[in-house]
Amino acid sequence: MKIEEGFTVDAPADDVWALLSDPQRVAELLPGAEITERIDDTTYKGGIVVKVGPLVATYGGTVSFELDEDDRSAVVRARGQGKAGLGTADMTMNSRVVALDGGGTEVTMDSDVIVTGILAQLGRGMTQVVSKKMLQEFVARLTTALASEAKEAEA
Repeated sequence: MKIEEGFTVDAPADDVWALLSDPQRVAELLPGAEITERIDDTTYKGGIVVKVGPLVATYGGTVSFELDEDDRSAVVRARGQGKAGLGTADMTMNSRVVALDGGGTEVTMDSDVIVTGILAQLGRGMTQVVSKKMLQEFVARLTTALASEAKEAEA
């Protein structure tokens, strides 16, 4: 399943890129996500809890980040195994941070997600609704974190 999303934030592109290129900070801002161990310079172990209506799906696995500092782009690959026989989830996401005229920043994301098991049975529509809700919460947390950092820098 392909998911294309984007958002803008009122913060300099360098600040947005600095936050989004830090896997630990991304996990802190993504609802239900955590990094538990660093495997090497680009790969981490962790997990995510996804809520779909009354269903709570918990996945454990790995995530890798390939960063292109000059282009402010990243390829993130995540692979997880659901607990209690919930199936698997694989995601490859390409993202890019672009400075906008006037000082804001646009972030674009193009994801390919493959889910097996019970979440796959719920259908593509439900998966997209949950993905969009998680992104909205992530963007709200990102915006708050960037505003907080800007205030600290001014002080």
